[in-house]
Amino acid sequence: MQEGKRVTASALSSQETTERAQVTQEAPPDITIRALRVRYIVAGNPNTPKEVLAKLAFDELENIRRRVAENPRTPVEALSALAHDGKADVRLAVAENANVPEQLLEQLAFDEDADVRYGVAENPYIPGPILERLAEDDNPYVAFRARKTLSLL
Repeated sequence: MQEGKRVTASALSSQETTERAQVTQEAPPDITIRALRVRYIVAGNPNTPKEVLAKLAFDELENIRRRVAENPRTPVEALSALAHDGKADVRLAVAENANVPEQLLEQLAFDEDADVRYGVAENPYIPGPILERLAEDDNPYVAFRARKTLSLL
């Protein structure tokens, strides 16, 4: 039993290490590794104050903005800004956030990136009319996912 827990903890540690390494690679040269790690951890912490998350939503690093978009405590105004982010992975994280408002899901349902639309179709909190629109998407994967989510409602 103990050994299984170690493997799980090790796997999580490995994934987190990989993500932190990506953040470090994106960083401007004048930012310390410690500062990057702190921002990365703070952005993903559900206990981070909303004011801090709102500020981090405009961070220059994509991985920090993505972590903010994933955070269930991120304020709606910050999610709205992140829904317009130039990086599809950030918009996808907004689409998958359980607290994203319906109007943002509607907007993201028309996103140019199929992965973002797929994320909207996969969101279990999505209203039926948005799913019905996505069930007719030109991308067969998005349409299939929307039909599958509709069948679960």
